[in-house]
Amino acid sequence: MTKNFKITYKEFKTALNKLKYPDSWFWCRYTINPYSGCAHTCIYCDARSDRYYLSQDFETEVIVKSNIDKILDQRLKRSRTLIPDVIGPGGVCDAYQPIELEVENTLKILRVIEKHKYPVNIATKSNLITRDVDILNKIASDTWCTVGFSITTMNEELAHFLEPYSSSPKERLEALKQIKQKAPNVQVGTYFMPIIPFLEDNDENLETVIKKSKEAGANFIVFAPGLTLRDAQAEFFIRKLKESKYNHVAKPILNLYKGQIGPPREYVHTMHQKLFDFCQKYDIAVREKRWIPNDYRKWNYKISELLLVKNYMDELTLGKSNKSFYWAGLTLNNLEESIINVYKRGDLAKLRNFNSEVREFVEPYLKKSKELNEKTGIDKFL
Repeated sequence: MTKNFKITYKEFKTALNKLKYPDSWFWCRYTINPYSGCAHTCIYCDARSDRYYLSQDFETEVIVKSNIDKILDQRLKRSRTLIPDVIGPGGVCDAYQPIELEVENTLKILRVIEKHKYPVNIATKSNLITRDVDILNKIASDTWCTVGFSITTMNEELAHFLEPYSSSPKERLEALKQIKQKAPNVQVGTYFMPIIPFLEDNDENLETVIKKSKEAGANFIVFAPGLTLRDAQAEFFIRKLKESKYNHVAKPILNLYKGQIGPPREYVHTMHQKLFDFCQKYDIAVREKRWIPNDYRKWNYKISELLLVKNYMDELTLGKSNKSFYWAGLTLNNLEESIINVYKRGDLAKLRNFNSEVREFVEPYLKKSKELNEKTGIDKFL
């Protein structure tokens, strides 16, 4: 099913957004939105919230960013400060929403990304992405490519209510399976988020999504219980619930959140345990593997990934996170020399957030890497 949207073409001065730290879930340092607005019109979409400052009516208009591929090409070609890292097309839009079939902004962006040898991570609810399987496989061969399909239920009726103009869950899983078969270098998985309380958080739905993802060939499942309820986005979502056959869950959700943006910690921990147990049952990873560069950042990114995964797994299994591990992992991404050199000088304690607990955790890995470098003479690559 499609919807009549006003399509506006507009030139923007910038294309690429650089994050302060690479995202600790999807590993993106850069984001790029091929479009402003999204015709999938998922009723829970956080892009409706005031913080994104979208100028158009989210429900009726999509802005096509004219010449975005040329702007991106010039940005990557001329910048003296950008270095290759993961780009995430989409964020406040789906890069493969219906207009992409005609305009091909995302495909044009992928050609630029492939040209400059940058890695890429794409999240989508559309099976249109299978059109680009060849270039995705080429990017994966050259650097790294991850594709995650957002799937939160296998109930077609519920999915249509929540995500009215997206591909069906069945179509998304089939697309995942196709990419897995035709582009073996691409890391594929399911973004099981958001999981709507009282609609999608029952055990049957949790297990079904995870089981079906595994059967389709998913390498990972990244999950997030609950959803944000923020200003205009929250008002729209609750109103849609109250106007539907699912109106009975509106009040329980509001009671659960008690005016907060996110669900309470106790609820999240309970859900994490259930989701983690199901992922273990079906032998599927709960994190996606990170892209690792072959320059001085190599061990910085490896150690950062270890720290961030350690923090995440503690949160999943113990219900608490270690902020020292988290912030040490994030800040290490921006270190302008190899952590191996810092370790050799005995200066680990001088790194920001590297307290004694963090140092004790990372030193065995650094010792092994130092010994490997000395044996193979690969210091020049770090």
